[in-house]
Amino acid sequence: MDEACYPWSLTRCTFYGNGVGVWSVTADARVTIENTIIAYSTEGPALPNPYPVVPSCCDFYGNAGGDWLYLEDYLGVNGNICADPLFCDPANGDFHLSCHSPCAPFSPPNDECDLIGAWPVGCGLTPARVVTWGGLKRRFRE
Repeated sequence: MDEACYPWSLTRCTFYGNGVGVWSVTADARVTIENTIIAYSTEGPALPNPYPVVPSCCDFYGNAGGDWLYLEDYLGVNGNICADPLFCDPANGDFHLSCHSPCAPFSPPNDECDLIGAWPVGCGLTPARVVTWGGLKRRFRE
């Protein structure tokens, strides 16, 4: 069967630290990638094949072989960005987004896109309590 009749679709995915980003199988494949992060691939670009791919609201960042290689015309269009996704703790498998992440819903520079990636905002600002100067000095005396 003709593979072009069966378009691929990746939606709300997070790929982190893959050897090579994401592969498309043949030149006939039609691939749409939406609201997806491909970051820190260790051995190649985010999308190593120059086949028909249509990304929207995607963040390809920090990939060893390049981020928007073959797809330069899509960077900055349809919400596509190249920015550190600011994961909470990727070394320990936590791929939630920081509240300052450019992949958080409708945040600059992707203010036209909802959440980018598979995981929502899960870390961020540390709560603070308002304390007077006198109250702060008193804590150090105790």
